[in-house]
Parts: sequence; C-alpha cells; structure tokens
Amino acid sequence: MSLRIAIVIDDFYPASGGIGRSVQTQLEELTALGHDVTLIAPDRHLQKPRLGRIIECPTVYLEGLPAHLSILHCSDRRARLISDVGRFDLIHTQTERGALVLGAKLARLQGVPHLHTFHANIAGTHQSVRGAVFGTLGYELLILPVLRRACGSVPPASRLPAARHETGGLAARFDWHAFATIAQLVDGYTVPSPFMRDLIGESARGEVHGYVVPTGYNRSLKAAIDRAPRERSDATVRFLSVGRLAKEKRLDVLIKAFRRADPANAELVLVGDGDQRDRLRSLADGDPRIDFRWHLVSIEALAYEFRNADVLALSSYRFDSQALVVAEAAAAGLPVLYCDDRLTVGLSEASALLTGPDVSSMAAGIRDLAGDPARRARMSAATAGVLPELSPERTAEGYVAAYRDLIDRKAPRG
Repeated sequence: MSLRIAIVIDDFYPASGGIGRSVQTQLEELTALGHDVTLIAPDRHLQKPRLGRIIECPTVYLEGLPAHLSILHCSDRRARLISDVGRFDLIHTQTERGALVLGAKLARLQGVPHLHTFHANIAGTHQSVRGAVFGTLGYELLILPVLRRACGSVPPASRLPAARHETGGLAARFDWHAFATIAQLVDGYTVPSPFMRDLIGESARGEVHGYVVPTGYNRSLKAAIDRAPRERSDATVRFLSVGRLAKEKRLDVLIKAFRRADPANAELVLVGDGDQRDRLRSLADGDPRIDFRWHLVSIEALAYEFRNADVLALSSYRFDSQALVVAEAAAAGLPVLYCDDRLTVGLSEASALLTGPDVSSMAAGIRDLAGDPARRARMSAATAGVLPELSPERTAEGYVAAYRDLIDRKAPRG
C-alpha cells in the first residue's frame, strides 16, 4: 500500500548542502517505490522537483547568510493552511528549526506519526567553531520549549551522555541531551550512523524509537560518474576533498598534512566554498600541487572530479554524522583516507585507511597511499563490497520500514 508522506525541510532545496542532497534522493526513491510524497520547503532559492508535490513555505532568512539559518514559518495558522490542502499518513522532518516545529503541529492536527531525521552532528562543532555554544543555547532555550508546546507534551528528563562517550566537552554533551529530548517528543527518529543512535539512546530516559538509515548515494550522480571520462594519464596521485570550506571540516589540517607529507607524485584538489576560503588559500601558500575548484553547481562537474581522483581525503573529526561524500566516493570506486573512528557507514578496513586526527598522522597516511599504487588498487576494488549498503533504494526501503512501524504503533488498538 502506498503512503502519503510529507517531507519538511528548512534548508534551501536542493542546492544548500548535504541535507538538501539527501532529501532529493529520498524524494526520487520514495516516488519510484510508488509513494505519494509532498515536499514542504522554503519558497526562496527553490529548484522545484519534477516529481511529487511541492508546498512552498515562507521562511525567515536574511539574504547572504548561510542556508542553515533559514527558518520556515511554523505558526499555528501556517500549519492549518498546509493541513487544509494536504492529507498525510506521516510527517517526516529533516532539520531542527522551523521545520521540526511545523512538522510537530501538522502531525498533531492530523493525528499521524511524526518521524524526525537527525542529519547533522552539531556536537562536533565545539572543538573547531568558537561560537558553537550559541547553537547549544539555541536548542535549550528556544527550540525545545517551542517544540514542547507544539507537541503538547512534557517528555521525561534527559541526561548527559558519559564524558568518555562524548569527548567534545560539556556543550557537546548538552547537544546530545537536546537530541534525546527531541527524540522523546516525536514518535520516532532516524540517524545515518550507529554512534548517533547510541548517544541519543544513552541520553534519553524512557522509550524512544530510533532507526539507523544510512544515506545512500544519489542515483543521478552515480550515473554521471559512470559517464564521466577519465582524462588523466599521468602518474600523479590525486587526493580529493569535497565539502564546505568551514572550520568544522578541518581542511586546514588536511592542507598542513599534505604539505608535511610532501609527496613528490601527488596533488590535492579541494572542491567547495565557504568562509574559510581565504585562510585555506593562504595555508596553501601558492603550492602548485594544491588546487581549489571552489563550488561546483552541476552534477556533471562534480562527477568529473570524482572520476579523475585517486583517493578521497576526509579530515573532519567528531563532526560528520555519516559523511555523504563517503557514499559518493564509493560510487566512484575511490579509496578513502579519514581520521574519525566513529564513522563506519560506507567504510571498511579493506577500502579505507583510518589515521589519527592530527597533522602528523594524516601526513603519514598521505605518504602511504601516494607511494603504494598496488594498495590503492586493492582498496578501490574493495569499494564494491560497501556499495550495496549505500544504494539509494536501500535508503528508501529503510525509511519506509520506519514509516510503517510508526504508523502501526500509532494505530488504535482493539
């Protein structure tokens, strides 16, 4: 039986980042499985999908600010207006701002389950972003009180996870407390990685329904990678980084590690843009082996970079929840160099090299992979083993299983 699903997002669709790309994949795959999907998204910077239904929602946003500061209108009136034009079997929210509150109100109006997906690990920002504590305060003082009122309930008290399980400090532990409170207020939640479910479960008191649903690669990007020409014929080993040029991505560590490794036969290509652009360019100091591609808009341009790389380099530590780029690298058959031992989805000892998070350890990893073509070839071949768990169809099936479970739990008994 097909389901009527409302997907609600604060971020601009689809080009605002990893969450937008994830929602795009959900929309495509759930529709392909025969479900009726309505996307409720900001009316600004919207690229309307050609499938499903779209409800454009006003947003509070100042042009020029990061997309994660967009907040959907979430008044009672807005919820009633949307409820009047659409009936749903389940509400699926994707961001913890206006979308979360609006989704809670819609679910309560229609008497249907509310599933929330935690995409981002905000607890991982405190070690690299000085003002991240204000995000923590925003959850505790603004989002949680408003969400409690929207849900019309008071959850059991959450607790902080043990310091040995979250080493990012007190503010980071409070972030998991906030996530656990949200998990208690909604009917169920999903996360892309097991470590997130473990920390939320530890923090929550009482029963919460959590599901691990890894985010699969986008089918269109995979097809574009398969079509893209491999135009490099030299022996240079290209390390590729794809993502925002932001402090929490620790690209300064990657650049320093590459320069310390000083591989004679390698180069580093960084794709993305952000507020660290000037600082990172200064750290590169004109090194001809380090090239910035900046932000690439088209799928074809991004696919070309994956196809012409030899290793994906991921320098974030205790920040990424799954790292969607890992799934994209697997789709391209790329080995991965990474430093965060909590990341497991799409990674195996055969296909990836785990280093320490410091400059010296990452530099040693860069030297090892740059100097061992046979090892890179074995790792590339091993990506075939992790690709099935990252298929977009499996992601959609995981969500549908969670939907049906929550709907069954919500149904009247007897």
